[in-house]
Amino acid sequence: MRYKKVKLSALLLLGIGLSGIQAQSTLYVKEHSGIQTPYTLSSIRKLTFPTGNMTVKKTDGSTNTFALSDIRYLNFIDLTTNVSQVGIQENSSIILYPNPVIDQLQISYESIKAWNVQVEIIDVQGKVLHQQTIISKNGTNHALIPVSQLSKGLYVCRLQSNEKIEIFKFLK
Repeated sequence: MRYKKVKLSALLLLGIGLSGIQAQSTLYVKEHSGIQTPYTLSSIRKLTFPTGNMTVKKTDGSTNTFALSDIRYLNFIDLTTNVSQVGIQENSSIILYPNPVIDQLQISYESIKAWNVQVEIIDVQGKVLHQQTIISKNGTNHALIPVSQLSKGLYVCRLQSNEKIEIFKFLK
């Protein structure tokens, strides 16, 4: 029964992802172990879900098989946090506080350029609940994100500049 739910969820995610795939060209398979495997869509010949597994048949003739129970998520966006960067300063501290938060999440960080940083608050199901653009300046930056409308629980704050993505967990 669990495999059927995972399989159905994976098919639903792929269907939703494929319907909005115009700009995305890579499928990311993230395993519970932390290993993420990227596949360019042009390199995938066939994607199947035999009993309890997901099989990726590539155009070069190779095949990769994943146990559905080992897959954390499938996505068309790279959600890893270790992306090469220029925007938010290397080796600087990005601080989200308080944690747990009540009404406003505060973000403090250093930037080496003046540009826009996209902030997203995402629930555990992956739904984006809040989006906001922060206009950063060179130097120390502070932002307040309203979260009073959120229910108690675990959330993810995703910060994205032109060349870097950072992801942080917080509690409400």
